[in-house]
Amino acid sequence: MAIESFSPVLKHMTALFQTGAAGDTTDGSLLDRFRHGPAGDAEAAFAVLVDRHGPMVMHVCRRILGDCHDAEDAAQATFLVLAKQARSIRVRDSLASWLYGVALRVAAQTRRHAARRRARERRSVEAAMAIRREDVNDLDAADTVRELYEELARLPDRFRLPIVLCHLEGLSYEQAAQQLGCPVRTVHSRLSRARQRLRERLARRGLGPAVAPSVVVPKFDPVSAVVAASWKDATVQAAARYAASGATAAMVSPTVAALAEGVSRMMLLHRLMKWASLLLLIGVATSGAGMALFARSAAQEEKPSTAPDRDNHYRTTVASGATIEVVGVSSVPTGPNTWWKPDGTRLTEPPVDAIKSNAKANEGEVARVILVRATGVNHDDLFRWHPTFSHYYWGGRPMKNGQNVEGLEYYEATYPRDRADCGVQAGVAAGMWKTETSNDGKGGVGEFVNGHKYAYGKARSSTVYGRPMTVFAVAHNFFGQDRRIVAVDRDGQPHVAVGYSAGSDGDKRWVIDLIDAEFTLPLEQIREFQVQFRPIEQVEIRGIALNPR
Repeated sequence: MAIESFSPVLKHMTALFQTGAAGDTTDGSLLDRFRHGPAGDAEAAFAVLVDRHGPMVMHVCRRILGDCHDAEDAAQATFLVLAKQARSIRVRDSLASWLYGVALRVAAQTRRHAARRRARERRSVEAAMAIRREDVNDLDAADTVRELYEELARLPDRFRLPIVLCHLEGLSYEQAAQQLGCPVRTVHSRLSRARQRLRERLARRGLGPAVAPSVVVPKFDPVSAVVAASWKDATVQAAARYAASGATAAMVSPTVAALAEGVSRMMLLHRLMKWASLLLLIGVATSGAGMALFARSAAQEEKPSTAPDRDNHYRTTVASGATIEVVGVSSVPTGPNTWWKPDGTRLTEPPVDAIKSNAKANEGEVARVILVRATGVNHDDLFRWHPTFSHYYWGGRPMKNGQNVEGLEYYEATYPRDRADCGVQAGVAAGMWKTETSNDGKGGVGEFVNGHKYAYGKARSSTVYGRPMTVFAVAHNFFGQDRRIVAVDRDGQPHVAVGYSAGSDGDKRWVIDLIDAEFTLPLEQIREFQVQFRPIEQVEIRGIALNPR
């Protein structure tokens, strides 16, 4: 067969084989060729990387997203991020673990966008309920896979990489050992320890072997890892253009471009904020007085204030006037005679209709439903709460006589069987917003305001699902506050962000929080971006009985 009849990807790979054995070339060497080689060699090197790691990336995206079209977009965006970040990747002999992490980020962002898109497309409550009934099993399975992959991403790299190589890329132990530069017995040992850590972490999330006996490590699925030659070729060509000229020249769909830009921006801000946080910690550590002040400030932010009602120990009112009350507790599944008051006395009738259980309690644990009522919370206020002493909980809004009840929310949580009580920790943010800092949209790193560190991305025009948007991102180390970004136009009028493409991505290990905001206002009409905060008043209600008297 003449080489002219090959696909462009095979042409690239043939060219690379003419200059060196691709199978023996490390990922780092291929990245160097992509960065510094002539156009033909650069595309050939990147084609080998796509061919080498594309099946794993596609597998992860398909397992998390379910939809094959969304998965192809997410996988392509993952490799565009690789092309954009090629100059800054430090560990390059094996890109498997790095690509896995990026694929997970992109798939998570795609999942959020898809959920928003589906919500907009639903035309009636009946249709939404029908979709929910049809998809509930698939959603449960997708959530299980997502939780497994999230926990894998949290493992240290020395444990995560053998799992990715052997279980997601399908390498033998000997091949993995050669790539890792260690004996085969070390690969066996790390795999064993990685599986054990995954079991323990999944068990804490209610996904122990009793619930999902097959959930130990992700397994390579040849069907979900199939990568079409046309997709490979389009991805290689798009990556080359994206690395050279950005999203506008990449010749990809607006969805893929937005995903790649959003995740690249988020990764850049994380990297910058890690360095900024390190410098901040070094500066604080050099001053004993500064360290003491930092510790006192942190303690004040984290310590919840309590203001219980004198007539009801399980009801409290915050400064804004909002009232939070624990209404009742139930065993699982809920029913007519399963409810009791937070002090343990039985309720004569259930306060809400039966709640569908998602309990995944392991042996030695019990599942309980905690029902809370919040009143006096305005539409623009922030209210959030969670049960304490539980490692795994999930919730929603219950119904009474088939109708929604304003202010009622519940969490279903698991507890050790021998635990007698729990608590509820809540936060309310209300009132005026305070502008802490601002930026003209040109970006910047290292701004220090009122003891807090900020880093800014560069504001840019983008298209989100066919809708023109201006996007602007801020990373900061200011936790314990409700926060938002406001765009101020040329006339001085404020415009609150209409959405957050990445949402909160706080990581207190690095003292980082990321706000990635979207505005309908065109970039040329924006004078500045203001970062605004308002305090969250924390309250805690304790001594809630986990068993009836």
